[in-house]
Amino acid sequence: MSKDNRKDIQNERIDYSYIGLMSSKTRVGIIGAGRAGFIKAKHFALNGCYVEIIAKEFSKEVIDISSECNLILINEEFTIDFLKDKHIIIIAVDDNDLKKQIREYCESNYKIYIDSSNFKDGMGVVPVERQSKNIMVALNTKIGNPKGAVLISKKIKNIIDEYDEFIEFTSKLRNNSKELLEYKKDIVEVIGTEEFEMLYKENNHEEFLRRRFPDEIVDYIMK
Repeated sequence: MSKDNRKDIQNERIDYSYIGLMSSKTRVGIIGAGRAGFIKAKHFALNGCYVEIIAKEFSKEVIDISSECNLILINEEFTIDFLKDKHIIIIAVDDNDLKKQIREYCESNYKIYIDSSNFKDGMGVVPVERQSKNIMVALNTKIGNPKGAVLISKKIKNIIDEYDEFIEFTSKLRNNSKELLEYKKDIVEVIGTEEFEMLYKENNHEEFLRRRFPDEIVDYIMK
């Protein structure tokens, strides 16, 4: 029997660990202003991060986007000093020696870095993001399939839009209950259920809360 030489796709699965960064406190450095650099710059800058991109020349689309957000263009030769005050480094150049130099610096200095030419050479990837007014989700496939992630994200966007108003309302209840030490735990547990979601859709949620908690408590958390 001949051996099956096809690569086991299971071995290509990657586990990710996500964290939501506060954009206004995040500094991103991008080396290279080609198409890959532009896409990453647009993503982070339009999401509110402080972004610097260093390159010998910049395309019109990079220059145009820099006027719309917090994107700084640095027209200089790259040096390691550029990396020192950044939290996230995007490698968007083709020079293998330069990429190796940047990766080694990032590893030694505990920087998060993303390699745009080969995501497996970096520490992470930029996920597909979708958001409503009150909800934000990030999505990736465990086997590199960005088009598949975009397809699924369209379905997820419909779901978060449907839940957006409910999340806004229950977030208000939760935040208002923080000082009610005697009731906070019970309130949080009650409002985070499918039963309460259904009552909200039927506009019976307030009546339900008043059966569970004193009127003055319900008045306070719904103010």
